[in-house]
Amino acid sequence: MYRAILFDKDGTLTDFRKTWEAWLPGFIGGMAEQAGLAPERLADIIGFDLDLGVIRADGAFVTGTSAQMGQALAQETGWSTQQLVQWWDAKVIEVTQVPVLDLAPFLAGLRGRGLLLGILTNADEAEARTHLAAMGVLDAFDQVIGYDSGWGPKPTPDGALAFARTQGLAPSEVLVVGDGMTDMGAAHGAGMDAVAVLTGTLDREALSPHAVAVLDSIADLPHWLSERVPS
Repeated sequence: MYRAILFDKDGTLTDFRKTWEAWLPGFIGGMAEQAGLAPERLADIIGFDLDLGVIRADGAFVTGTSAQMGQALAQETGWSTQQLVQWWDAKVIEVTQVPVLDLAPFLAGLRGRGLLLGILTNADEAEARTHLAAMGVLDAFDQVIGYDSGWGPKPTPDGALAFARTQGLAPSEVLVVGDGMTDMGAAHGAGMDAVAVLTGTLDREALSPHAVAVLDSIADLPHWLSERVPS
């Protein structure tokens, strides 16, 4: 029986494309102007198709951390990795998130089932906390773990295992919910079940082999849980 749910943030609690695709062209243009580089080159590194206005499912923006992105961009711009990461973090922390649904009652309903709740994200912890607070749900989570919280980025399972250990749970009692392969990898490495959602960049065919279920969104999670966790 699951006693806790460990959520990814971007693409899981929020609609990944609706949140980031409208913002990225301006960000890329601004960076290109400051660095004196072609926007197309920076977009390619980030994993954004400027012509179509879409984020590539395999792009660094989907799978990487700000530190990893900073290292790649630093090689092109001549800025230091530290400068780039600081600049990047200052920009993304201000982006308005687009929740998949009204998160407060959704999360309250899960807590009403007696479930502990956590966040495991490849964003940095400060960004995650800022975005969750802006959406009015930071206090709904028992623990927030970013890539810089001390256990490394997903798909490394250490963050998921740290959550279980901190909450006094066996890994099998924690369900990971996410939209990407890094989420699935972290869950599998930690010995946890994973549920995938389609509010990120991957489709059902890509996710199905790696999850115990693929849901349209987290809105379907309470129903899926109904026979697994007593209400």
